[in-house]
Amino acid sequence: MDPEEAPLRIGILGASRVSPTSIIEPARLTGARLVAVAARDRDRAQDFAERYGVERALGSYEDLVNDPEIEAVYNPLANSLHARWNLAAIAAGKHVLSEKPFAANAAEAREVRDAGKRAGVKVVDGFHYLYHPVTKRLHELVASGELGELQRVETMVMIPPPPPEDPRWSLPLAGGALMDLAATASTLSGPWPPWQAGVQPSSTPGEPNGPACPEWTNGLTPIWSIPPESPQRHDAI
Repeated sequence: MDPEEAPLRIGILGASRVSPTSIIEPARLTGARLVAVAARDRDRAQDFAERYGVERALGSYEDLVNDPEIEAVYNPLANSLHARWNLAAIAAGKHVLSEKPFAANAAEAREVRDAGKRAGVKVVDGFHYLYHPVTKRLHELVASGELGELQRVETMVMIPPPPPEDPRWSLPLAGGALMDLAATASTLSGPWPPWQAGVQPSSTPGEPNGPACPEWTNGLTPIWSIPPESPQRHDAI
């Protein structure tokens, strides 16, 4: 941030467990202000604010998106709530940083995109690696042809398995592997064309384990491996 610029004023929707690493620390490193956090339980919001140095705690999401002091809203709520509150923030004239996916389906995603364009605000999906120098260099290498003609893109994303009751598995909350880890894999390898997938049975309530093998119109085959039940590894290739 330019020292002469006023710090960005951020509001956080929900007292989420991902917020400390996804917005709290980046805000501190860049000099942004954490103006407010809102939760359905005001006491929970207050505890979060005191723990992480957020200036104010609010008792409703409506109060946060309509707060005149806030410029940008961070949305780490359940997937099924992303579009609703992204749209509410956009309607209030706020910029939006939404955790992936920023909507529960294609129709919602288009609605959020179009609303952001009409309002003239930034709406960004929370894939930080897209802006990382390593990713930029990878794209340069592929585009230059230095690596030769690309034949296959293989993406593997693994995390320790969340417990069965974790909302990430809840289909009513737009959870499941395709809405979670596969969102990361798809942004790394390219857009979603017509596709087919091979799967393995899973004990979790969401989709079974990958791999998924989309078919691109240029003949290139990306492979997304998204096994959510692998506790041994925590990496992305």
